[in-house]
Amino acid sequence: MSGIGAELSVFLQAILTGNLVYLTYCVLRIIRRIIKHNLFWVSLEDILFWIGTGFFVFIRIFQTSGGSIRWYFVVGILLGGITTHEIISKISKKYIAKRKKRE
Repeated sequence: MSGIGAELSVFLQAILTGNLVYLTYCVLRIIRRIIKHNLFWVSLEDILFWIGTGFFVFIRIFQTSGGSIRWYFVVGILLGGITTHEIISKISKKYIAKRKKRE
């Protein structure tokens, strides 16, 4: 694939990368609600998460565009994270509203 098709493919992969990073953080937050943590463990988890995310994003950039950072890859990651956040927010609000009606 060459030209605009290749760039679109990279952009879509960036969106998926943003989706995955956000979903991974959501899982981490859910685990924190299930198992209570003190500030030390929350901080350690966050540091490890962001180090892992940095490596993951670096590998994705290297795989998709040969290691050169393209502005639309960064925009795609942000767009993917924001989109996933909005979808999860709407779903969770509906779930919470249904739960409150039952009580």
